[in-house]
Amino acid sequence: MASMLNASSYSGLNETAFELHRNANVSAIEKRKRLHWREATMSAREIVGSWLDERPELGDRITLYREGERYLLETWFNDGCHSLDDMLATETESGLKLEDKGGNFFGEYFIVVEAGLQFCNFKGCYYTAPVAPAVMVA
Repeated sequence: MASMLNASSYSGLNETAFELHRNANVSAIEKRKRLHWREATMSAREIVGSWLDERPELGDRITLYREGERYLLETWFNDGCHSLDDMLATETESGLKLEDKGGNFFGEYFIVVEAGLQFCNFKGCYYTAPVAPAVMVA
């Protein structure tokens, strides 16, 4: 993935956004201000579940939200990166199946089960992320 990011073009970013992207010396206060958009949208979202990917070298925190009929899968990666993906949700006998609306090159998907969040592909499910401990926010 990192090699893909290095090869991708930044032509879609305006100059200011590119400078902010490159500037790793942004203060914690400024980063917090930039995340303010989350507070406004969070009031309309219901948390369906939250899981922790405990595989070696990962530690990603994954949260599924429901906003009306829409499902959003948010991932905070161990390195501080973030993604928010619009998901297609289908109720199955196994549980709630989640597929990325943007598609997935590897055919991967998730299934929400009582034990956690299952990571699956065309061969079946290969990992279950346990439910994440609650995070207290001041």
